Amino acid sequence: MFRNVVAIEHALGTGIIISSSVPIPQRVQKRIRAFVEEYESVLSRFRADSLVSRMACASADGDFEFPTWAGPLFALYSEFYAATHGAFDACIGADLLALGYNNSVKFVPESTVSASENSGSVSGGWANYRRALPVTWADISQDGGSATLHTNQPVQLDFGAAGKGYFVDLVTQIIKEELGSDSPADFDFLVNAGGDMRACFSEENNQIKVALENPFDTTQAVGVASIASGALCASSAARRRWKVKNASGFESNLIATHLINALDGIPACDLCASWAYVPSKTCDFPTAYADALATALFVSQESDLQKIVQTTSAEFAVISPNHALRKTCAFPAHFFVD
Repeated sequence: MFRNVVAIEHALGTGIIISSSVPIPQRVQKRIRAFVEEYESVLSRFRADSLVSRMACASADGDFEFPTWAGPLFALYSEFYAATHGAFDACIGADLLALGYNNSVKFVPESTVSASENSGSVSGGWANYRRALPVTWADISQDGGSATLHTNQPVQLDFGAAGKGYFVDLVTQIIKEELGSDSPADFDFLVNAGGDMRACFSEENNQIKVALENPFDTTQAVGVASIASGALCASSAARRRWKVKNASGFESNLIATHLINALDGIPACDLCASWAYVPSKTCDFPTAYADALATALFVSQESDLQKIVQTTSAEFAVISPNHALRKTCAFPAHFFVD
């Protein structure tokens, strides 16, 4: 099905792979690579020259004008912030930095951390963790839904909860715009950014099978999804895990993950993995919504997300620490465990 591959290494920290049934023209590849640079120069908190980093170093207040393409991403964050009562928030960048998630962090795999080391519950090792209340997404104002953000103090934004999925949608738009009517009738392609993927098929019944990683053993799959035109994204506590250092710089017995609940600044621990599928025909940015939903399931109640799920026709599945699986009836996957 996909005989042609374009790989952009290290893009967005994970790399991007575009697989297609016909070759992607060089001019399109060049535009995508240029957009990778533009996207990171705006939203990456790991780049000192990015707009997000300039916001973190700002004076008391300021207006920050983002590219127009950032507007829908801000709207999505506002939607999920409201739905989760503040648990899903781009302002968790300060929490991630306080826990040690910066350019020098060294991730540890799930298999190297024993249950006794990983005090995942608030009643465990995290009970004594305290952080100052950060700026929240509600404290950042937008002018009439524009892409300009106004802040009254420095703020460390992190768009990792949906930014990669949103990028996949924008790359998908670029490919469709560039090829347009020039593409052959059987032109199919898949954009994959570190596991956040969107499939575009010329035939409604076409599908691709995707292995779903087992969060308890990342060398194995826990199921297989069959994806039609749409987006599949996942979040997992088995990825991007690191040992927290105390004020003296020594490693503590706490293991942090990137899945932060913005209400308390503590890594979410009620789930081990989540998957979300959003069909392309239900919204303009299905990968962004699938990416955000996969994260929001970690930090919020499923009931809070029902309006978003219904609007986007999303399907999802989650696995708890006790290996219990819950999924919506039409989630397009077969799991090897019940």
